[in-house]
Amino acid sequence: MGLHAVSIKLVQGILSAALAADSDLEAEQMLAAIGLYPEILEDADVYISHEKITALWVELVRCSGNPSIGLRMAEFTQPSSWDVAGYAVESSPDLNEAMRRIVRSARVLHEEVEMTFEIQGKVARLTHAVSSSPLPLHRPACDWVVAGIFQLIRRITGVDFVPLKVGFQHSLPEDISAYRRLFRAPFEFNRPVNEIVFDSTFLSLPLLKSYPELARVLDRYIEELLAKLPTSESFIDDVRREISIELRGGNLGVETIAKRLGFVPRTLQRKLKETGTSYQELLNEMRRALSIHYLQEQHMTVSEVAFLLGFSEASAFYRAFKHWTGTTPSEFRRTLKLTNDISHILHE
Repeated sequence: MGLHAVSIKLVQGILSAALAADSDLEAEQMLAAIGLYPEILEDADVYISHEKITALWVELVRCSGNPSIGLRMAEFTQPSSWDVAGYAVESSPDLNEAMRRIVRSARVLHEEVEMTFEIQGKVARLTHAVSSSPLPLHRPACDWVVAGIFQLIRRITGVDFVPLKVGFQHSLPEDISAYRRLFRAPFEFNRPVNEIVFDSTFLSLPLLKSYPELARVLDRYIEELLAKLPTSESFIDDVRREISIELRGGNLGVETIAKRLGFVPRTLQRKLKETGTSYQELLNEMRRALSIHYLQEQHMTVSEVAFLLGFSEASAFYRAFKHWTGTTPSEFRRTLKLTNDISHILHE
């Protein structure tokens, strides 16, 4: 995955929906927690890493105390939340073209997103994944994508849209009542992709704000933006891939990775510096994001998580995690369990 894969416009859309869903959240505080300054939101041309956006979702859950915040945010997500892609979708003549524009324009906001749209007889299926990432999508991110598209379909058609099925990449939550209330349809977890499956007769529905001429103009602009995106794996992709391969083996020294890539360590460090990062920064970002994902799996011990992240001792992982998050792995798990318990009680 490229170092700069996610448009700051997507961050703006996420924060806008989050603040609307929970007025107690503070954007500056959450950005600071993941190492970003508020001023970055003012530069529309900035891209950040997938790991940064994953860390933002973690902060949203921590600060809100709501594991289902992605579903809640979808209620406040407007087409404008997806910038030019949202406007193009909203201007389409019917839902069929809107779905196809969602797929075509997704990479403008996240260059590693893979979306598909297919029609098989009476069934239409829209899928979403970030398959090139070593990190599974965080639960609220999956929820926001699926529920956001679900709510978008309702908004742009004005119809009480109910899908045949929805699917999520994340594991089964302890409390599924919010999913049941929102979708009123069967849902599945631990899917290979996020997906919405629905009756293809919906595709002929006209849109409330259809403006085909504007949609075509925006299509051309989107094509220009897509043309500027990388068309092949970057040097950063290679480094990330080698790090992910070596994580379990524990051979994570810069010398090992440099050798696998055919460089001497000094050359590798210089090339990384030229891209605005360092070997240690890439390693820490991957470890931080993966640690949070693994710790949410209650069946895994802290020692097992430490091993999967390439730490020789659990104590070294404890120190690193405390440095990254300000809390220990055990405290993080207790807080997560308490948050889930409170959320379950509130939604009973």
